[in-house]
Amino acid sequence: MNPRVLPLFALLAAIAAVAWFFLSSGPSPSAGNATPDPKQAAQTAAANSGGTAGKSPAAGNSSAAAGKKATVDWNRFGMLTGGSGELPEPTPEDIARFLAKNGETPANLVTAFEKTHDRRWLERALELFPGSPVVLMAALESIRGASPRAGETYQPDPQRMAYIDRFKAADPNNPLPWIFSAQEFFNLKQTADALADVRAALGRPAFYTYATERMDSAQKLYESLGLGPVEASTLAMFGLTIPHTTAAMQSSRSLMELQKSASQSGDTAAANEALRLTYDLGRTFATPEASRMLIGQLVGIGMEKRALEALPAGSPPDWLKVNPAERLAEIEQKKAYMQGFTNGIESLIRSQDGDLIAEYLRRVRTESEAAAYEWLKKQKR
Repeated sequence: MNPRVLPLFALLAAIAAVAWFFLSSGPSPSAGNATPDPKQAAQTAAANSGGTAGKSPAAGNSSAAAGKKATVDWNRFGMLTGGSGELPEPTPEDIARFLAKNGETPANLVTAFEKTHDRRWLERALELFPGSPVVLMAALESIRGASPRAGETYQPDPQRMAYIDRFKAADPNNPLPWIFSAQEFFNLKQTADALADVRAALGRPAFYTYATERMDSAQKLYESLGLGPVEASTLAMFGLTIPHTTAAMQSSRSLMELQKSASQSGDTAAANEALRLTYDLGRTFATPEASRMLIGQLVGIGMEKRALEALPAGSPPDWLKVNPAERLAEIEQKKAYMQGFTNGIESLIRSQDGDLIAEYLRRVRTESEAAAYEWLKKQKR
């Protein structure tokens, strides 16, 4: 499977549309809207970040940082970002050379699986690293329970549930496995268990998506296929899947349904608790790691907004430490911010300034997308 890259300007428009959707009233986005396809998401780099995702600080793969001019095949880059090119598809021989050179690490084996969809590489990773969080997250993501038809009962996949339990044991301070678990329990209509897992997730501070390791590995693979650093970094950064955002949004939607039902039945305590959990789950995505990419921020503030708008009239609850009206006004301003972001990244790509793109992506990797954009606005081009 080797889909065509979506045109750049369509991607920019899609980002703006997603931003508007998250920041508007209404139901939560579907899983399809929330989690980019592993291949479609790779192209989104052209829109979101405009170029090369620099390596992590330890790896230090930024041409600008190394004092060298970033060289880019602009014809090829334009084809990838303009829709007339195709993603490179590694052959079995390509993967063998990649692993021989870089080693069978958890991230490298996961990358081999994600870029080829050959499950043998995932099975190899599970065999060699049965307790690796990055491997377990890839494993549970590879198994997606089918949505039940009308009148049918949701049937969880036992293997997926087992991977979630192993993920909890492998990274006990990370909220992600509990977010995945809550999603499953909500689907099963086991509300008490789902609420317990949401509370457990909120009590775990070490939010981590293993993004740095996964992007570093994917970049090495793409470079081994002949792409330059800018193209390879572009595909690596936004080829990253984000299934935890889907799980969180589905859980928040279930929480808001619970809040509505409790309010209608007069159970104000349950309604208030559902609002608190929704709001706090949204705030979880304000942490530096969760909000490194703007999509994470949008997911979080979307949950915040729904909780704040559902607050009953009168004095705000004791658990809320902000003024609801003021916070909602701040969230509303994000719409204009996202339009400016879209225009800024479009301009960055059109500049064909390899050094500028490299530095922008280095800042995305080491700081955040928002910080990189603020830096970009100050540059004279």
